[in-house]
Amino acid sequence: MGRQQGEALKVVPARHFPFSYLCWGFSILLFMAMSGSLLAGVTAYSPLEVIRDIEVREIVVQLRLPRVLCAALVGGGLALVGVAYQALFRNYLASPFTLGISSGAALFASAALVFGLASGRGGFDVGLCAFVGALVSIGVILALASRVRYADSNSLLLIGIVFSFFCSSVMTLIQYLADYTQLFQVTRWMMGGISVVGWSDLLLGVVCVGVVTGWLWSRPQQLDLMLFGDDLASVKGLDVTRFSRATFVLSSFLVGWVVAQCGIIGFVGIVVPAIARIMVGVAHARVVPISLLLGALLVVSCDLLGRVVIAPFEVPAGVFTSVIGGPVFIALLLVSTKHRARVL
Repeated sequence: MGRQQGEALKVVPARHFPFSYLCWGFSILLFMAMSGSLLAGVTAYSPLEVIRDIEVREIVVQLRLPRVLCAALVGGGLALVGVAYQALFRNYLASPFTLGISSGAALFASAALVFGLASGRGGFDVGLCAFVGALVSIGVILALASRVRYADSNSLLLIGIVFSFFCSSVMTLIQYLADYTQLFQVTRWMMGGISVVGWSDLLLGVVCVGVVTGWLWSRPQQLDLMLFGDDLASVKGLDVTRFSRATFVLSSFLVGWVVAQCGIIGFVGIVVPAIARIMVGVAHARVVPISLLLGALLVVSCDLLGRVVIAPFEVPAGVFTSVIGGPVFIALLLVSTKHRARVL
């Protein structure tokens, strides 16, 4: 059983790309995307203008730079959460959205907007309610899973999916009760966009992403063992229950910050780890850093596209991640099916 589940994640070709080249390549691309995001926008600036003009430099440093860093944190964080969830559940469909964490956070944020607990998207009250919703979702899912006899990763995943559908249904009811202004606020927030943030707003994100990165990066062997099932991991000396709960809770805290800060940004946690495994295999010592860089690159690029495609209007980054992620995910499924059929 565990071996079959582990095999489901091996969506890899016969040859892998050199790891060091990929790290350097994605780092350079990420630097180029972040640099372009600093200079592009409603008003485009040249590097000389940034250096010579004090007002332009103030706009870039105080407004655009925090936003670009936030996009990188969000993308890298969501990709890391996807890596963690897919290892724990041995299923490449596992993500913050299929497990209900994002849906719970979105439900609380929608209720805050519609019932007058917050005045608009991105406000402190909305973010706080979304964060609380993520924490409540964690507690509910873990509590339900603990009451299921012989609960395993599949039970937890199924509970998360059902909980996600429940939250979506309640959100539909809330939207039905909202007036047009509130409905617009909720819809806009759920599209998922990187807003202008302050330096203080990034502190919690740096802590969340840093903690999850350190936790996963320092435990690649434990994540590798989880791919082969709880029984084998236990035989190898891993405390599966403790490791799974700790990883799940830490990752879910990160999801809470992302949803609170940016709303719903989909497909990053599913597509990025799958692409990383295609490039470097399933060893988490390589998957974790590649996913971190690729996720940051994806969201920074989508945020840049959203600001320049129909300027001066902005398209939320979550729209582009879904537009790009949907076809890519279908293509990955087709490649995976063809590869497994060839092996069999």
